[in-house]
Amino acid sequence: MSKSFNNLKIRSKLLLLYTFCVFIPIILTDSIIMYTVNMNYKESQMRDLRHAMERVEYNLGEYIEACTLFTNNMYTDSLLDKFLNKQYSSYNDYYDAYNKMLDNNSLSYNYNAGLLYKIEIFADNDTMIGGGKISTLNAVKDTDWYKDFEESGKDIFLYSYYDETKKFIPGSGSCRTISIIRRLDNFGRRNIEKLLKIDVNYNMLLMDVLNEKIDGTIYVRNHDYVLFSNIPNTSGMKVFPDADVLEDREPAMMKTFQCGTEDWEILIYAENTPFWSVLFQNKGLLYLILLDIIFPSLLIYLIGKSISHRLTVVSDYLGKVEQEQFEVIEDTEGKDEIGKLIRSYNMMVVRIKELIEVVFKGNAEKQALELSKKQAELQAIQSQVNPHFLFNTLETIRMRSLIKNEGETANIIGELAVLFRKSMTWGKDCITIDEEMKFIEKYINIQKYRYGDKIKFYHYIMKECESYLIPKLTISSFVENACVHGLEAIENEGVISLTITKNEEYLFIEISDNGKGFEEKRLEEIRYMISNADHKMLSESKSTGMLNAYLRLKMHFDNQITFDIDSETENGTDIIIQIPLSAVEDMSKVRHLQQTETNELKVDREDAVNDKSNDC
Repeated sequence: MSKSFNNLKIRSKLLLLYTFCVFIPIILTDSIIMYTVNMNYKESQMRDLRHAMERVEYNLGEYIEACTLFTNNMYTDSLLDKFLNKQYSSYNDYYDAYNKMLDNNSLSYNYNAGLLYKIEIFADNDTMIGGGKISTLNAVKDTDWYKDFEESGKDIFLYSYYDETKKFIPGSGSCRTISIIRRLDNFGRRNIEKLLKIDVNYNMLLMDVLNEKIDGTIYVRNHDYVLFSNIPNTSGMKVFPDADVLEDREPAMMKTFQCGTEDWEILIYAENTPFWSVLFQNKGLLYLILLDIIFPSLLIYLIGKSISHRLTVVSDYLGKVEQEQFEVIEDTEGKDEIGKLIRSYNMMVVRIKELIEVVFKGNAEKQALELSKKQAELQAIQSQVNPHFLFNTLETIRMRSLIKNEGETANIIGELAVLFRKSMTWGKDCITIDEEMKFIEKYINIQKYRYGDKIKFYHYIMKECESYLIPKLTISSFVENACVHGLEAIENEGVISLTITKNEEYLFIEISDNGKGFEEKRLEEIRYMISNADHKMLSESKSTGMLNAYLRLKMHFDNQITFDIDSETENGTDIIIQIPLSAVEDMSKVRHLQQTETNELKVDREDAVNDKSNDC
């Protein structure tokens, strides 16, 4: 079986590994997690529904119980019973007894914390005057509630009905009415029937049901009607739905409880929450599942691509070797085993090419080198003859000027000869800043001879910077550029400023002029040339002075310099060169070191001579 895997491609092997070791285990694990989360959610939902049912049962039961306790007060009130049984001779006799009874009875103010909406007392006593909370029984004998109460044969009766007359009487309360009706026969009837009817505050009970915010619908019903529900916009002014409208649905939870003298039933219908809705509610779990799938898939893809791509590249290049095309792989090698293989391949190719070069092209290169050497020697001789001729010619002109008493011209020619001699002598490429300044001063003198007082040159060199070594004629090139391209094109006085300073970390060289300056387009071209400077660009460029100086500084200080140029038309040019002090060589220290080595060598020689004398 292991040999059969050798015939599969790397990509196929990684795909098998990912499918059976990553993807399938992740799917199984995430499925178990999601199933567990769904079951926990359903258990939590049922627990919330059960708690909601218990709260509704407790609140409704407590309300009805509190109202029933209030009827007990009326049932045991002897003053009220005496008032209802008394036969009154006149209206005044009745009103006096009525007011006296109210002064000593809780009927006028006890509404049990808002639970009771209305209290009414009825007595079969024709000598009473109907009005207020007390009326004669004859006034209600034709009502449905009285007939149902008499038919029940109970002394206390919980009755629910819809009172349509309240629609047309402002302030009369909810049309849905729940009443407690009770006989007031605690002290005997005495041939007078007495009834107490209290209307419960239906809206208060309804609000307790509406406030149950659960993922489901709550219904409370008796044998005849659906009394309450938590459906939004449920109103006490609407007709009670019939109790049997719920028969065609299976509730998630139901319970029957004793409420007063009736059995009420609570039914809860849970909403069927889709699994994906539960999952989206747990965003942290959703993100974790997506991460479990996406991250391993992406990682396997990237690793597979890294392996298969580079192996394909190696295979392609080995095919080229068979065709005698020895090319180095330019792709990213990496540090793993495949990267090591690529590096070994590149070393092999380079070695083969070197051997080919040695074996087949050695003689041709040797001949080319000898020819180049001869040409270099010839050019060296020519470069020595031409400057020598030029120096002799300048010296002849200078002597002729002295003979004619043209001293100023003779001095300028002498300084020009010195400049040529220094510029042509390349055996010593690095000089101190102090030596460079002497060269610059001679160049400025020549320019002043040409332009007179039109050119002003100001310079400040920090004393500690004079001994620092720089490539010869680099600062001079920038000064020359300021004269030729900056000051020649202006008519007013031209000023060139050179400042060389340092701090603890850097050497700063700043060259400024008030000349013509560069246009924005030309300035961008110069900045581009500086940032991309190389020897090829130097050979192709028309203006090489500044570029040549920059390249020499860059090579001398190992690419550690920072060059910045800023210019504005008619406002001159500013150049700032920043060089790390760690890269700058101090000539004074070099000379001190050379002097120390010379002294040590001298002492060693004297010791050797003395030792030899002693031997003699």
